[in-house]
Amino acid sequence: MADRLRPALLRRLLARCWHVWGLSLCYTAASSADRSFYKAGAWSFRRAAQLWPAFAPAHYQLGLICGRELGEYRAALAHLDQASELRPDWPEPYLQRGLLHRFNGEPARAAVELRRFIELAPPGYWRDEAERQLVQLRGDEPPSAA
Repeated sequence: MADRLRPALLRRLLARCWHVWGLSLCYTAASSADRSFYKAGAWSFRRAAQLWPAFAPAHYQLGLICGRELGEYRAALAHLDQASELRPDWPEPYLQRGLLHRFNGEPARAAVELRRFIELAPPGYWRDEAERQLVQLRGDEPPSAA
């Protein structure tokens, strides 16, 4: 049995290493304004997710970078969806999906995601920001027919 656990443990360890390397590359991209580091970071997160498909943080980070930094809206949503499927009570993917929908012209979908984030998130800045975004969305949406 221990022999069967070693490959799985090794894959998880390697996935975590790729994840940390991806975070490092994205930090470098942010501090240097060099987009190529974001692309390399995305590659690292993809590698982590390949090694450990159930590693939600790798999918989350990949979705975050694809959506915010690389402009890959559909790919970002797919990775954020995967993160939420793996960890349904983790609030951050809902926030990121909500913001992506909000700024890509899908206010109704944004509102659903932001509401879910508010349900799950602890009090604090990002929960307050999600509430502000919902108020703004209500102002953007046409009035409903009564």
